[in-house]
Amino acid sequence: MKLRTILLAGLFFGNSLVYAEPFSFADTQRQMYTLSNTLQQYTDADALTRYHAYKARMWLSYAVNQQSERSLTIAGQEALQQAQTIVNGLQSKQGLSLTTPVLSVSQVMRRDLWWQAEYLKQHGAIDKAPESLAHAEVMLVWAAAEYCELGWKHAKEHFNAAEHALYQTVESTRLPRADITWNPERLPSLQQLNEQGCQGVNSDYWPLIIPKAITETLNSTAFNQQKLSVENVVHFALDRADLNVEAKVVLDRLSTLLLQYPEIQIALLGYTDLRASDAYNLKLSQRRIQRVRDYLVAQGVSVARISEKAKGKQDWVADPQQNIAHAKSRRVVIEFYDAEVHVQPQWRDLQPER
Repeated sequence: MKLRTILLAGLFFGNSLVYAEPFSFADTQRQMYTLSNTLQQYTDADALTRYHAYKARMWLSYAVNQQSERSLTIAGQEALQQAQTIVNGLQSKQGLSLTTPVLSVSQVMRRDLWWQAEYLKQHGAIDKAPESLAHAEVMLVWAAAEYCELGWKHAKEHFNAAEHALYQTVESTRLPRADITWNPERLPSLQQLNEQGCQGVNSDYWPLIIPKAITETLNSTAFNQQKLSVENVVHFALDRADLNVEAKVVLDRLSTLLLQYPEIQIALLGYTDLRASDAYNLKLSQRRIQRVRDYLVAQGVSVARISEKAKGKQDWVADPQQNIAHAKSRRVVIEFYDAEVHVQPQWRDLQPER
């Protein structure tokens, strides 16, 4: 998420840090400007310092976002204060906590992503990918705050950004793709963490700690050694992009696998039968891809994990019966990146012409 720099230079007076709570628009703008300038000096610092500095940048970005859309809310004030606290600690060279706080008007959501963040933090991510890890942690708080204030529609994009940042962290650290799927039975429940909803987190259960016994088990099982199996094709009726009941069953099973293994990236390849023009078939195959993508996203799969390619009437499927060959060719195929997944076709959802 790019830092939104909307600060107006004409409103800024001097470069001294403001430590008090912001009490006017001009004071808030001045504090934001000073913090942004101060954080520039930590771009080439050591990894731990960069982790804290980037976390401060993310808090500041959230405060700027809040200020640009409306008067600074409680969430925006707390985010600005978090940025100020980190800068104070960096300047005084005091030890800073690695725990990302949850805002008083927010709550903990997506425990699976918090689980991943803590796991990565315990396994060297701060040294190898400090910026993307800090980005993910603050973005998870940001997303939950958006959910509490405005609902899921406004939070969804932020959760996707957090998930993408965690994926980048995994890629940057080059850690074995351990099965870091969260185990909800071994963690505090959402009710325990949030108690009364969007009123902050219960400090008795925060930060989210991964028990040592679980991390040892996770370390012993490399993700790319998992033997996963899934059906990876759905079919369509002539000149249609609708999913029938059987196709939705296939995608439901696929969604379950993708939510269980959030590191998996997929590609959707769309096809048609041999009839009609190339241009028409490319558009039709794209509509079919879009229908599959939208269905997976509705089940909770991040759109950031999905790439796509409309293939039209390429790679048609042969069959002794022409109408069956056409029906098998009208399809979307799901391919998997960087994961050892055993895929198999299925024909239960075929819709041949009569």
